[in-house]
Amino acid sequence: MRIKTLGIIIFVSFLFIIIGLFYIQIVRGTLYQKLSTQNRIRLLSIESPRGRIFDTNGELLVDNRISFDVAIIPQELKHKDEILKDLSGILDVSQEDLRKSLKRNFVTPFQPVKILSDIGKKKAIILEEERLDLPGVFIETSPRRHYIYKDAGSHIFGYLGQINRGELTRLKDYGYRMNDLIGKSGIEKHYNNYLKGTRGGMQIEVNNMGYQVGFLGIREPVKGKDLYLTIDIRLQSFIEEIFKGARGAVCVMDPRNGRILSLVSTPSFDPNLFIEDAGSGKISSLFVRKDYPMLNRAAHCTYPPGSVFKVVTAAAALERGGVTARTTLTCNGSYALGNKVFRCWKKKGHGEQSMRDAIKNSCNVYFYQAGSMAGVENLANYSSRFGFGRPTGIDLSNEASGLVPNKMWKALKKRESWYKGETLNYSIGQGYLLVTPLQIVRAISAIANGGYLVKPYLVKRIEDVDISQIEKRPVNISKETIEIIKEGLVKVVNDSNGTGRNAVVSGLKVAGKTGTAQTSTDKTHAWFTGFAPADDPKAAVVIFLEYGGKGGLAASKTAGDIFGKLKELNYF
Repeated sequence: MRIKTLGIIIFVSFLFIIIGLFYIQIVRGTLYQKLSTQNRIRLLSIESPRGRIFDTNGELLVDNRISFDVAIIPQELKHKDEILKDLSGILDVSQEDLRKSLKRNFVTPFQPVKILSDIGKKKAIILEEERLDLPGVFIETSPRRHYIYKDAGSHIFGYLGQINRGELTRLKDYGYRMNDLIGKSGIEKHYNNYLKGTRGGMQIEVNNMGYQVGFLGIREPVKGKDLYLTIDIRLQSFIEEIFKGARGAVCVMDPRNGRILSLVSTPSFDPNLFIEDAGSGKISSLFVRKDYPMLNRAAHCTYPPGSVFKVVTAAAALERGGVTARTTLTCNGSYALGNKVFRCWKKKGHGEQSMRDAIKNSCNVYFYQAGSMAGVENLANYSSRFGFGRPTGIDLSNEASGLVPNKMWKALKKRESWYKGETLNYSIGQGYLLVTPLQIVRAISAIANGGYLVKPYLVKRIEDVDISQIEKRPVNISKETIEIIKEGLVKVVNDSNGTGRNAVVSGLKVAGKTGTAQTSTDKTHAWFTGFAPADDPKAAVVIFLEYGGKGGLAASKTAGDIFGKLKELNYF
């Protein structure tokens, strides 16, 4: 009886074993085979190099270099504390920082987690030598952005940063992943989809210890597309150097087509910091400094234009205000409106002034009268014609629009009527009017090229594809008006008592306009804008010095230096 019972127990046991094996091998076999394969096969992502950036002459400006990164496969990290301690000693990074990095970047136990980037070749070799004692730890190589000229051109290039959750939600359908680097500003942001390339991958087979025993396949990454800019790095570097220590902006543009030859905003920053010192205090300090180095003052900031706006007032007065080339108006040093007195910068006045002489002398009293004759609505109309109050369309994100006020704007915004005294301030570029330096160089280019607005652009080619579509829009002012204004601008620089004498360049006829803009402080902004050669303009320039004093001093001198450099580089 006992033997029979024992036989039944053994039979039932074997039956359960057979049923279990059937369930595992047949019913769940596909699943377990898949899990085994997943445990045996590793999918390693291969980052794609971003496209490079070149200047107009083919000089390399932004490249990629090799970065040695430390990665961990969490599943294989059997003795985490000991391994992190060993890594801390080799990498000279605290265990706590490594632990935080591992936790922050963890996705799945099987997926490699990058815990430290760009450790350098020497430390990478040491880690490879110690690899047997560091199971689950390995070295990855990846392309790393390198800005060759450091802070020169930083506001053109912009910088890279890790994708945030909002950006990932918006861009995940386009192949982006957590911790990807994307353009945060400048060209890097505006052309990010062209520059980023396509990620590749590699399949490897590993043993039960996690070591590679076979290679199964690879999909090579596709490099991003190269960009060719309109910028001349020789000119860019020269302006950056002479502008060092200042706060302001410079833009040099070909007035015939909108090609930007140089765009400078100072203070600037080194975009390499966002790659090399991500997470360090150096980056956060850039955003809290009182001189605001992250601001692109050329395209993203607005200011009162001061007397450089008198070019627009002149056009409005000549076209709609009844002023002609022969009209003379008297400047005694001040202009009375009711019980308020508006003064000229020259206390004793300029005497009888024609339009050409008023431009040359930057006579406030003449333009108070000319602006009053044109009226606020015509000033606003011609401001819009010259491109103020809206972005220029340059290929940079978040460009500022500026502000062109009129009666309706004030009624809606301030709930007040427009006063005649505000028209006088408007006439000399003060009051509510706000512009960007980029808008100013575009406006002066309309005088230089005979009467049309061009769209500024920074990128002329993507790989071999020319994308430099020249856009022109007529300002709709007469040739006679343009010639009168141009003659006045030539006098500004070339007459012995012109306000822009500091911009004189030997052997080159420069036309220009100085400007000094009042601010809410006792300091003034300095402006100069102009073009050369005056008879056949090939380059237009704007110089803006934040709290830089009078436009006829440092701003004009800087303009002369830039025109001289352009001549040296055979642009004229």
